Amino acid sequence: MRALLVGAVTCASLTTGLALTEGTAAAATKTFPVKTALDGRTVKDPKVAVGEHRISDMYPTGSMVSIVCQEEGPSYGGSTVWDLTTDGYWVPDAYVKTGSDGYVMGKCSIPKSYKAKVDLNGRQKKGQDNNAPGAVVDKYKAGQSVKVKCQATAKGAIWDKTTDNLWVPDKYIKTGTDGFVQGLPRCDTGSGDTGGGSRVHGRNNGPAGSTAGTRQQKIERVINAAVSQTGKGYDYSWGAGGKGGPSYGIHHFPDGNPANGDDYNRYGYDCSGLTLYAFWKGAGVDIGSWTGAQYRSGTKIPVSQMRRGDMIFWGKGDDAGTTTHVAIYLGNNKLIEAAPPRDGKSVHVRSLYERSAWTKHVIRVI
Repeated sequence: MRALLVGAVTCASLTTGLALTEGTAAAATKTFPVKTALDGRTVKDPKVAVGEHRISDMYPTGSMVSIVCQEEGPSYGGSTVWDLTTDGYWVPDAYVKTGSDGYVMGKCSIPKSYKAKVDLNGRQKKGQDNNAPGAVVDKYKAGQSVKVKCQATAKGAIWDKTTDNLWVPDKYIKTGTDGFVQGLPRCDTGSGDTGGGSRVHGRNNGPAGSTAGTRQQKIERVINAAVSQTGKGYDYSWGAGGKGGPSYGIHHFPDGNPANGDDYNRYGYDCSGLTLYAFWKGAGVDIGSWTGAQYRSGTKIPVSQMRRGDMIFWGKGDDAGTTTHVAIYLGNNKLIEAAPPRDGKSVHVRSLYERSAWTKHVIRVI
């Protein structure tokens, strides 16, 4: 990631070569420009306060908003129609240029029913352990339909709120996706999701991993630390992640582009936040907080001699200051990275790509 701000450095978005699957269940959508800056709401309420259920200026004037479905709600701006965006937030249709004063999308179908994969306890709060106080034991049996009215994140994972006002971990519900379901609203803005600790934005701290063992043992621990962050619903978020694991981003609208969304409220990693965590947790090695520092953190190795555990960088020649992205080589033409799109699959393993955009060398830290 480039040094865009002193002490707050983030990966550049990769705009080519990233044909990844979206982390939300597929749904028919239409995109329209907004007439004025619009807040994103988790409830159809013009007066709800900014915070847990409302994000201020989520869709700036003139930006494009993708709509999944529409529904009646309180009159606002002269219309009772509300639009549910692909981000899972409600916006008043009166301020979206749909070309109509009425419905241009299908009506929302909320709640949605999905089958439980296993017997599930219903929790009183998202993120709670299976047997937390107040949990309803085996509330939802394997194969039973569970009615979900909204979704949220807690400790980096997606949770579903049922019509019984109980929470269940989404990974045990057959929604057809590992990410958020398009057509279901968010239960909250994520302001209540502490990720298991304080709401930290940007690089965080955590205990160093063991420095013991052989070179190969250390490399395997580094890779295991990185791979352990996949499948947990972490978003790609500018400036997020560090020695302590996932955190919240540092930019409301990354790179000045509202289309990238509000990373300040996204919980997860950017590219160098993930690599920083992996080497710190896996081998107790501090490689630096941004790609430039990480490119200088080890030995330069010709790409042709790349081995498992080496870091791959995108940039020009051997200029650390031009680096824009970093990943860890896994061997067998695979890498692990944190990269757009900004969805629950942003930390992922994939095949090598864009070799022509790499720096001349990979970096071997261990």
